[in-house]
Amino acid sequence: MQRIPRLLFLSFLSLAAGVIYFASAAQEKTSKPDFDMTASYIEACSCDMFCPCYFNDHSTNHMAMGEHHMEEHFCRANLVLKVDKGYYKDIKLDGAKVWIGSDLGSDWSTGKDSWLVVNFDPSVSKEQQVAFGDILTQLYSAIPFQEKAVSNTAFSWNVDTKTGVAHAKMSDGKGEVILERVKGDNSSHEVVMHNLKYWGAQSNDGFRMWKSKHEAFEGDGHKFSYDGTNGFLITIHFSGNAKPASAD
Repeated sequence: MQRIPRLLFLSFLSLAAGVIYFASAAQEKTSKPDFDMTASYIEACSCDMFCPCYFNDHSTNHMAMGEHHMEEHFCRANLVLKVDKGYYKDIKLDGAKVWIGSDLGSDWSTGKDSWLVVNFDPSVSKEQQVAFGDILTQLYSAIPFQEKAVSNTAFSWNVDTKTGVAHAKMSDGKGEVILERVKGDNSSHEVVMHNLKYWGAQSNDGFRMWKSKHEAFEGDGHKFSYDGTNGFLITIHFSGNAKPASAD
């Protein structure tokens, strides 16, 4: 059997490596997602700590909390996010702020009794709002919300790690979340829950236990207020491809 000269063989290897490299680079370029977002949340809901909804397929049973003192299943929440870094196609999302007031309702599979109000800070452009319409729909696709509305009210977003207080508030006073850091055995470390998925996000840095001192929301005919309930801070990473405009 005729042997391939060593120099020629090495040339073949070099050429093959080059082909593989450029093919991988091309594949990486074409497989870049339509959107990519890293966002930090100040979040609170009506449940006790910690989020029974993450471990069940329905909302919490709040005994005697309703107006008629009957058993009710609901999770009324404020999800206040600020984008640390992100894009949607050619639209930058860095710094954009979105406030979501919601109730998961009594049955996740049907969305019964559920509603959602997405409030964009006025600094969020129309193009960014359209982008979030797709991103958030995909992120929270687990719940087929029965009612949806959009509003535009300015709000503040601040996490003070020195004082252990996180605060978000709408300029018209109709939305507010105040969280206080839960103290663990070791004061130099936060109480953090890991290895738990946040909705459709691919990853997160852990649910940081910051209990709600107060949360309230009013909008689109809905109103609630709770003290001393569930709350947490979290930073998530979510990416994917744009949903076709013709799709529901």
